[in-house]
This record gives sequence, structure tokens and C-alpha cells, in this order.
Amino acid sequence: MSYMSIDIRSVIDATSRLLPEIKKPGRKLSLTERLVWTALVLVIYEAMGSIVLYGVEISPSAQASPLLLNVIFASQIGTLTTLGIGPIVTAGLILQLLVGAEIIRLDLTKPDDRALFTSASKFLTILIALFQSAAYVMAGYFGILSTTMQIAVFAQLVAATLVVMLLDELVQKGWGIGSGISLFIAAGVAGQIFSDLFSPITLQDGYFHGVILAIIQAIMNGHGLNDVFIRQEVGRGDILGLVSTIVIIMIVIYAEGIRVNIPISHSRFAGYRGQYPVKLLYVSNVPVIFASTIFTNIYYISSIVWSRFNQNNSNWILNLVGIFESSEAGRPIVKGGLAYYVIGPNSFSEAVSDPVRSLVFVGLMVGMCIA
Repeated sequence: MSYMSIDIRSVIDATSRLLPEIKKPGRKLSLTERLVWTALVLVIYEAMGSIVLYGVEISPSAQASPLLLNVIFASQIGTLTTLGIGPIVTAGLILQLLVGAEIIRLDLTKPDDRALFTSASKFLTILIALFQSAAYVMAGYFGILSTTMQIAVFAQLVAATLVVMLLDELVQKGWGIGSGISLFIAAGVAGQIFSDLFSPITLQDGYFHGVILAIIQAIMNGHGLNDVFIRQEVGRGDILGLVSTIVIIMIVIYAEGIRVNIPISHSRFAGYRGQYPVKLLYVSNVPVIFASTIFTNIYYISSIVWSRFNQNNSNWILNLVGIFESSEAGRPIVKGGLAYYVIGPNSFSEAVSDPVRSLVFVGLMVGMCIA
């Protein structure tokens, strides 16, 4: 029995032939070889995150972006990894929902249907990359660009997404270890933590970006630690962030080891009792990624709507979706509406200055994760 209409299968099969594919290794690779391939993939991805898009000038206002989105999607705004793993994650979640709801009928226990699911995911990833690339350009996230530069930036973002998709496929096909998506997220988090700890860049407040160096600098200058306990501007390492990070890591490590024993019995064997241990964090980070994917699309779609139809914020209906202001570089900065509340505060000072936004964001995030 067919689980999907022939027409849809034919379309997916036809389009999948147009997309490049990574073949599985012809032999079983040693651990050393897989580690080398994994490291190579990571180096390429990090290099892409350091290459600025041609035609885009990076300024503090143009580079700023909701930090949670940067972490979740391993992205660096203004570089080849501007979209990060967003299109891949979004495509996978959409297909999983469609298959789970039996809107698309696939039996993922069958090799043919699994292959079809993979092909559909790659095709949908490209479609989402086209949409998100257009969203960034049209909403002005790279400032005011000429038509030629808009096309050039759009093409770079789509091509970069294709490369990221192949890097992820390379790891998952057995050349590397684990998942490319998890690798990119972990590398992004580790890189951000390392930068916030040890970055030697001197900022406007006169202290180093890295909190460890800033602490040493404050002590040597005889200023005490008050100046580096909480640093107001986004992206600066401070003592509060360091302590919070350590506490969160300890909580996650503890929770990772917790098992919940579910009692089981068998109707055919009277008196048989047993327990099935399930990890407390069985679902891992999937709910957070799912919620963040939805919030991200709300954020960027609302910015497109604002840039095209409501730049003076005069339409109260569209204001419910999102209220934005243009920065000096022409980039939209969210100020209100739904888009404002689905993107959490970037710093402790922002959270304290607008507690309603913080509480609403936490409520929305927890609600989406539970759902």
C-alpha cells in the first residue's frame, strides 16, 4: 500500500536528483578517521562564520541580533552562517509534524520511505532558505543595499545554506560522529563561552570583553569587582553571567543523570512486574529548538510585514504583530507587538528593565515546550 500519493513522490524524487548528495563511506571508518572528518566539518563551518557576506558592512547595529536565536541556530549575522542551521531544523520539524499528523503518510521503518523523507527534507530546506534569505534582505537586516547587492547577498545566503546542509549530511552519513546540527550548536555555545571568558578585546568601558581578563584587570587597577559584576551592554562577559553559566551547567549535569522508573506489567504473565528507566531529559533540547523555530519565523515574518506595509507603525492591527524602529544602519529593531515578546531579553539589565516581557517570554517558551 502506498503511503504517499504518486504525484508527490514523483516530484520529490525528481527534485532530489537535482540536489547534491553525500554518499556513505564504502568501508567502516576508524574512530580516528571519523574524528578527523568531524574536525574538518567544524573548521569549515567556523570559517564560514568568519567570512563576511560580500556587499555587507558589519557594524554593531547591523550585527546585533537576538542572542538566543544565534545560539539555537548557530548563526553569525552578516556572515555566510547568517541563517545557520535554521532552514535545516525548520524543514525537519515541519516534516515531522506532517508525518506525525499523517498529513503526509510515510512509514519511517521502511528504507524507501526514510529515503523519501530525507529527500523531502533537503528540498524543503532549500525552499525555507530561499524564504529566509529573502526575509533578511527585504527587511533590511543588512542595511540599505542596492538591487544588485540584494541579489548578491540573497544568492550567498542560499549557497551557504546548501553547503551547511551538505556538511550536516556528511557527518550523519557516517563520515563524522553524531549529528552535524548538534555539533554546530555545541561549537557555537563553546565558542561564545570561551570568548566571554578570555576575549582580549578592550571595550568602551575600558575593560576586556572576557570576564576572566576583566576581573584581573579590575583587581590590578584597584577598582574592585563592582564594575564587572554586571555590565549593562549586550555581549559583555560579567561575573553574574559567569556564575549563572556555572550553575546552569551543574543543574544540567545533575538532571542528565536522573532516571524515572516506570512500572510495567504483562497481561499474559500474572504477577510479572518490572521497571523501565527513562531519562528525565529524554527529549533533550528538541522542545527548545521547536519553540525557537516558531518564534524565529514569527519574528522575521513580522519584520518583513513592518518594512513593507507599516514603517510608520500607524496600522494598529499590524502593530499587534510587531512594532519596529529603524536603526542608523537601516536595520529593524523590535519595540513591541507579538514579535517583541517571542524574543527574550538579551541581558540581565534588559530583563530587569522590562519584567513583563521577560515573564511573557518565559511563559511562551515553557508553554510551547510542554505542548
